[in-house]
Amino acid sequence: MAHAIVLGGHSGLRSIRPELPPLRLTRRGRIVLVVMPLFLAALAALVAWAALVAPARAGVEQLDGAGSTVTVTVQPGESLWTIAAQRVPDQDPRVTISQIRELNDLSGTRVLPGEQVHVPLSR
Repeated sequence: MAHAIVLGGHSGLRSIRPELPPLRLTRRGRIVLVVMPLFLAALAALVAWAALVAPARAGVEQLDGAGSTVTVTVQPGESLWTIAAQRVPDQDPRVTISQIRELNDLSGTRVLPGEQVHVPLSR
């Protein structure tokens, strides 16, 4: 059995890790140390907010099938609202307009006379 002899209260072995001086940050380092967590927190809050206010697609009514639309030629003075109200009178025009925009890949609600748009059929 091996025994260690301790002289003067110290083992006589050196510490493997040398003493390091205290950490000193430059002005830029302190700014980064403060700004980076704030930036990441703001980014996380923005992502959480966007997830909460983004429109949910799961609740949107889906069309029944491939034959559930009709092609309509826009007449002078007509808008998506009038087309939606005439073609699908039993549904809220806002829902129908949303479906028309999705079916025709429209970025806005403006249509021009002579333009052909696909409109969902009334259920």
